[in-house]
Amino acid sequence: MLKRKMNNETFIQEKVREFVRKYYANKLLRGALLFVFITLMVFITYAVLEYFSYFNGTVRTVLFYSYIALFAFTFVFYLLIPLLKIFGIGKQLTKEQIADIIGKFFPEIDDKLLNIFQLEMMKENGDGESTALLAAAIDTKIEKIKPFPFTKAIPFKKTRKVIKWALIPVVLLIIISSVKSEIFTQSTERIINYNKTYAKPAPYAFEIENGKLTSFQNEEFVLNVKVTGSEVPKTAHIAIGNRNYQLTKVDNTHFTYTFKNLQSDTQFHLYTEEVTSPDYTLTVLPKPVIVSFAMQLHYPAYLHKNDETIENNGDATIPDGTQVTWTFYTRNTENLTLLLPEEKQEVSAKNGLFTISKTIRSSFDYAIANQNHFCTAQDTLRHHINVIADQYPEIAVVSQADSVLPDRIYFKGTVRDDYGFTKVQFVYSKYDKNDNLLESNKAVNININPAQTVQDFYHYMDAGMMMLEPGQRLEYFFQVFDNDGINGAKSSRTSTESFRVMTEEEIDEELQRSNSETKNDLKELIDESQDLLKDISKLEQQMMQNKEMSWQDKKKLEELTQKYQELKQQIDEMKQSQNQQNMMEEKYKDLPENLIKKQKELEERFNKTLSDEIKEMYEKLQNLMEKMNNKEEVKQAMKEVKTNTEDLNKALDQQLELFKQLEFEKRYTDVINKTKKLAEEEKALSKQSEQKAIPKEELLKKQQDIEKQYNELKKELKDLQELNKQLEDPNKMLDTKEMQQKIEQDFQESKDALNKNDRKKASGKQQDAGEKMEEMADQMEMNMLENEEEDLAEDMESLRQILDNLVKISFNQEANMEKLRPLRTNSAALNEVIRTQHNIRENMQLIADSLDALARRQSAVKPFISEEVSKIDQYLTNSVTSLTDSKLQNALSQQQFAMTSMNNLALMLAESMKEVKNKQNECKNCKNKKSGNGSCNNPGGKGKAKSARELQQQLNRQIEALKRSMEQGQKPGQQGQGQQGQSISEQLARLAAQQEAIRKMMQEYEDGLKSQNGVGDKSVEQMIRDMEKTEKELVNRTITSETINRQKKIETRMLESERAQMEREQDEKRESTEGRDIINPNPPKEWNMDKKTQQQTEMLKSIPPSLNYYYKEKVNQYFYNIE
Repeated sequence: MLKRKMNNETFIQEKVREFVRKYYANKLLRGALLFVFITLMVFITYAVLEYFSYFNGTVRTVLFYSYIALFAFTFVFYLLIPLLKIFGIGKQLTKEQIADIIGKFFPEIDDKLLNIFQLEMMKENGDGESTALLAAAIDTKIEKIKPFPFTKAIPFKKTRKVIKWALIPVVLLIIISSVKSEIFTQSTERIINYNKTYAKPAPYAFEIENGKLTSFQNEEFVLNVKVTGSEVPKTAHIAIGNRNYQLTKVDNTHFTYTFKNLQSDTQFHLYTEEVTSPDYTLTVLPKPVIVSFAMQLHYPAYLHKNDETIENNGDATIPDGTQVTWTFYTRNTENLTLLLPEEKQEVSAKNGLFTISKTIRSSFDYAIANQNHFCTAQDTLRHHINVIADQYPEIAVVSQADSVLPDRIYFKGTVRDDYGFTKVQFVYSKYDKNDNLLESNKAVNININPAQTVQDFYHYMDAGMMMLEPGQRLEYFFQVFDNDGINGAKSSRTSTESFRVMTEEEIDEELQRSNSETKNDLKELIDESQDLLKDISKLEQQMMQNKEMSWQDKKKLEELTQKYQELKQQIDEMKQSQNQQNMMEEKYKDLPENLIKKQKELEERFNKTLSDEIKEMYEKLQNLMEKMNNKEEVKQAMKEVKTNTEDLNKALDQQLELFKQLEFEKRYTDVINKTKKLAEEEKALSKQSEQKAIPKEELLKKQQDIEKQYNELKKELKDLQELNKQLEDPNKMLDTKEMQQKIEQDFQESKDALNKNDRKKASGKQQDAGEKMEEMADQMEMNMLENEEEDLAEDMESLRQILDNLVKISFNQEANMEKLRPLRTNSAALNEVIRTQHNIRENMQLIADSLDALARRQSAVKPFISEEVSKIDQYLTNSVTSLTDSKLQNALSQQQFAMTSMNNLALMLAESMKEVKNKQNECKNCKNKKSGNGSCNNPGGKGKAKSARELQQQLNRQIEALKRSMEQGQKPGQQGQGQQGQSISEQLARLAAQQEAIRKMMQEYEDGLKSQNGVGDKSVEQMIRDMEKTEKELVNRTITSETINRQKKIETRMLESERAQMEREQDEKRESTEGRDIINPNPPKEWNMDKKTQQQTEMLKSIPPSLNYYYKEKVNQYFYNIE
């Protein structure tokens, strides 16, 4: 019992102690949470207030110590005291308090526990009996409360509620620390250091982002500023010395400022209304600087360009080979380098200048780098040297053949180059008719201006001057060389052209074709003039039938005028064509002087075909047609036009017949000349046949060639016979058939003898054939002279008879006029006068027919004679009409006009008779010379002697033939053939005499030039000296190739001299230099620039503009284009 009592009491005591311990543990836990809550909340509050308020030192001192006090108090009160009470230190809960707490928590216990504690106290103070009673009472109560856990009375729930409050500051601390930790760090630092002064930080700060505050002189420095902070200023400024500038805002947080042209260290600071930065220093370093530089351009000497200097520009366009010298003016520079594409070149310095020179051959880019111990500065610009290589020259040539002579060609060329020329050449090679090369790449220099980069040039080629013989060919091209002094002269050339001289056969064909065209054209002109005459007659009849002129008449008159204009144009074109044909014949054919004279007479006659009178009549008719107010005047004009058109028709008809006769004579003369030439060749072959050194095959071939030419002559003779039949009055041609047969027989026998190797017989037959051909030619020439003599005699007799009849008619007309004068309109004798006037007109018509027939074969009957005859016929017709109409005074007037024209016609006929008489005498003299074994170079006409050039040309052929004969036969001086040597000596002496005669002619010509102009012609003087050399060689019997070449040069110079003389005659004011030293005559007229334009252009060119090379070339190109 006692033990159980002890156990219950111990149990209660343990449960109470446990309650107390846990009670204070709960108290400690709750105090800790409150401690955390209070201290953290106060800490956060103080920190936040300090962070944003920046309290002064006093407030921060209060805050610091108050917090310490608070911390200490809460620590003691909430932590230390409960902890001590746990361990029983300090005042504990009383039993009454414990009982009260537990009793309140457990209603079942209520005050039972308190009673237990009271009973225990009473027990301890009571006696034994009461103690047992008290113990029993205590034990009973203990049993009642024993099941209740006292610890549940501890308010743990309230403690759990405090945990929530304690978490609040913890969470705030974590959040604020993570978001902005400086709120606690900075504010704590300031509170702890309460005795230290802290300025309130600005809402933002300036941060310079440039790594280094250094720059170089004369450069710009961009200051980059960043604003950091909670706020961003709208503007910011920089203070440099005493000056303030606003920063440039890039975005919300970035600003910039550019320091320009820095020269020395610069201090600055940044500021706004709220914030001012510390002072900064921008350090300025010396930069290597190129102050200026120059490029001196020394051009190659061949360009003839002045040196140039380019200032402060590293780019240039220069010719190849130009030497460029760079000169650099620098500051703060220790080294300078030229950065080339493949290398770096150090530039040497002298007297503070950096200089380098290079000869430039190709284009390149480069840069310049200068440096000192602070930095290396490279030119930010890449410079370029553009080298213009010397281009190949260009050449273009157009040609134009002479409108008259096809063996003369004019060339107009254009050469272009970038800098100029060395020379322009005409290069040719000569080939014979068998295409064997005679001369190769002979060059003739052409005058040009070497310095002019674009220019025209002219050249002239004459087959005669080039010593081209018939059938020979010339290949030629033009070549230009530039003046490239670096790479050597470059050349360009035109394509190779070919020119071939026509053979004699081709010339003959061309002339025959031209003659045929001329005859056809004349026939067409005659037909058209007849058609025009018919239209005039038809219109004249219509106008006679109509009382008034109508618009149809006017239209027909217009048509007639148009036909006349077309006819006039055709005649003008034919005149030009005829003139060209005549010049061609004179050039290529060795015509005798009488035929040249006839040809000129025929040409003059044709030029006068359209008389001024007929032109005036058509103009008058056109004017009357425009007015249409006087029908009688129009009718009279129509009659006159009709008469003039009839004269035109007769003149064309006469021209055609005279042309055909002249064509016959020229072709007949040509056959004679060819026969003579062939005879000479056959004789020369005869001499060659005696030389055993010449193979017989070669001799046979030459014989066959001669025979072939002879057959061609036979064909030409046959064609001549056909041509002769076409004439109204055919010529009496010599029958040469028998002589031809003998010649052909000699040809055959000579060939047979050569085949049998009987050279002597062959030579003899060839000599016989040559002599027979020569005899045939002489007989043909004599036949021609006899025909002409006979024709002239007939013409002379016809003229005399016509003149006698004209005189009779004139007397009859005069007598009839005397009869008419006293008569009146009603006189019976008037009918007799009219009959007599009719007879006079009819007789005059017979004379007109006779003159027309004579004019068809005799050029001495000039066109104006036919015109005068037409006038007489018109006057006589008018007189008959007037007599019939009883207009006696008008009839007398017309008769008087007829008388005057008859007298004029008589004088004209007398003059024609005189001309025919002269021709008769000339023909007779020439015939006498021929019959006396002389030579007649002028059959049928006196005229002037052959020109010196023609004589020289003939002499040259004779010398060449003699040289061939001497080479193939016996040499002069060789013994054994005396007769042949004697013949050669005689020929040499005769040729020397002829050369002397020509030389004297040229000397007289030279003396005449000196007397007129005071100076002679150097070309003629050289010609005379060359002739003297030839005379000596002929006398000394030494004919060489040099002699032949000299003779050709003499002929060429004579041709040039003739041309110069012709130009002097055409324009005495213009001194000609052609044909002397340079063979380069004027180009065709269509290639000549207008003189005024040319003078203006030359004036502009004489003023060199101050332009660079590029623009000078453009100006030069412009001048060329306008030319």
